[in-house]
Order: sequence, then structure tokens, then C-alpha cells
Amino acid sequence: MRLKQIGDREQLLLRQLAGRISNKLEAEFVNPTGSDSPNIGLLLQERGHTASMEIPHALLAQADGDPSVVEVIRVRIKATRDRMLFRPPPRPLPKNIAPAADPGFSRGGFGRGGGGPGRGRR
Repeated sequence: MRLKQIGDREQLLLRQLAGRISNKLEAEFVNPTGSDSPNIGLLLQERGHTASMEIPHALLAQADGDPSVVEVIRVRIKATRDRMLFRPPPRPLPKNIAPAADPGFSRGGFGRGGGGPGRGRR
């Protein structure tokens, strides 16, 4: 499907769906990857991240009168956005760290004993 065949109704639906997902999500129609593809390409942008996806034209055509189809499209857009913004958790710290020496158990340091001449109790 060509971008010229997408009407104002579809543009409005896309803007409403993007607004329901996030205030900062920008979505626009683009040409799909295949030249003869029956799908419609979408480009999603938020916080410096970009993702592209495709929605079947038949699904978009059914969205005009069926709220459940609109919800299906919203869920697809949201899933793509979530994958786009996903940051993997940090790597866990190593488990085999050797214990450090006890700082209170040192000779000649602070505390009792080992104070040297002229120091200590009188």
C-alpha cells in the first residue's frame, strides 16, 4: 500500500493511539519494506530511540468501526515501543569475591595495644 492511499482518518487514528500509549511517542506512516507489501509501515520515535513495524492494511481498514481492532493495533504499537525502550538489567556482581582483612585487627594501629612508648595508661 502506498502512503498516498492513507487517509486523514488513518492519520488521526494513529495519532490518537500514540497519544494513548505515551505523550512523547511520535508515530508516522512510512513505506513498508517490500514494494508490493499489503502492509502499512510505521516509524516510532521516543527518547532518541527509533523502531519500525508493519500493520496489515486490512486490520487498519477494520479499525474504523470496531473498538477491539483498535485495541489490537494499540497493543502491537505498545509492544514495539516497549521493545524499543527496553534496557537489559545490569550484569550481576561476581559471587566469588575474597573477603577483605579486618580493619580493626592490625598491630600498631588505633585501639588497644601496640601504642608505643609514652602512650597508653598511666
